[in-house]
Amino acid sequence: MISIIGAGPSGCFLAYKLAKAGFEVSIFEEHEKAGLPVQCTGLVTPNLFNLVPLKKSFIVNKFNSVKVIAPNNISAEIRVQEYLLDRKKFDNYFLEKALNAGAKIHLNHRFLTKSGQHAVLQNKNKIKKIKTKILIGADGPLSQVAKTANLYGKREFFIGMQATVQADFSKNTYQTFFGNIAPGFFAWIVPESSTKARIGLATRKNTRHYFENFLKNKGKVIEKQAGTIPIYNGKAAQKKNTYLIGDAATFCKATTGGGLVPGLQSAKILSDCIINKNNYESSLKKLRRQLWLHTLLRSTLDRFNTRDYNELVKQISNPRIKQQLSSNNRDSPITLLPKLLLAEPKLLYFSKCLLQKKV
Repeated sequence: MISIIGAGPSGCFLAYKLAKAGFEVSIFEEHEKAGLPVQCTGLVTPNLFNLVPLKKSFIVNKFNSVKVIAPNNISAEIRVQEYLLDRKKFDNYFLEKALNAGAKIHLNHRFLTKSGQHAVLQNKNKIKKIKTKILIGADGPLSQVAKTANLYGKREFFIGMQATVQADFSKNTYQTFFGNIAPGFFAWIVPESSTKARIGLATRKNTRHYFENFLKNKGKVIEKQAGTIPIYNGKAAQKKNTYLIGDAATFCKATTGGGLVPGLQSAKILSDCIINKNNYESSLKKLRRQLWLHTLLRSTLDRFNTRDYNELVKQISNPRIKQQLSSNNRDSPITLLPKLLLAEPKLLYFSKCLLQKKV
């Protein structure tokens, strides 16, 4: 049997692919319901739909532009084609696909450790040993599977906080804010509609302080959420018959904190490897290159000061740069960066930050 720990979209997508191929698959989820608690803004690019079909049922809103705002309040607006997901519906879509393909779900089962060929889990007050041939950690950034298999390594995180807020918003434009408003990352206002938005930010430390300051006078708060965002560390994602996917393997874009697409990509890669008996680590090379470049860009941005951010947004206002940003997906910096530099060589100015100490 294949045991998948975690009923998030990556775990359920993998369960679906493997069950469809004829494997005996069980998903173990520590919460009472899959898809909860929600810990994600849910903003995605069309790249997602290269992996899964576009379903109207889990699309909350569509965006045709993003407004990038600098510390000095100058801004640049860029045309985009992006979507806002209802994560609960999105996650449950994958769970239903997995169950319909023959996978089984076990809720209220918390993974504790691995003992020989058994996964040890706690269901309420009972300890269970489940015989398993393959163990897969899809259990998030603090993965207990990774810890048990000695695959956890040294990890760093952003802490994200977000609120759903009622006020007046421009429905089809989301906003991002850079600089000391959210040191080392950024803040966002992502509308669900003209009267409701998801407002939040992420930082490495003192997140609540920055979040509460940013949230002031933004509108009526309906609910708040928080979550841990892993920073890609490049460590191994396999040890013998134990594998990691998604956030459990730190497969997350350090520039945006987006882990949904890399998570689904890693699930697809692993399913192909198990079905065709290929090497997982070798098959991850392309995904790892993309994530490494996101990490390099984050390291560069970590060295930006206020003046650098102001200059960056000023450069983004250049029509040639705006054209490239509109025409090329932010999920693929390997493709985007050379085009940006050809469009405007002045962007090489920011390479100086690679040699500076972090601010």
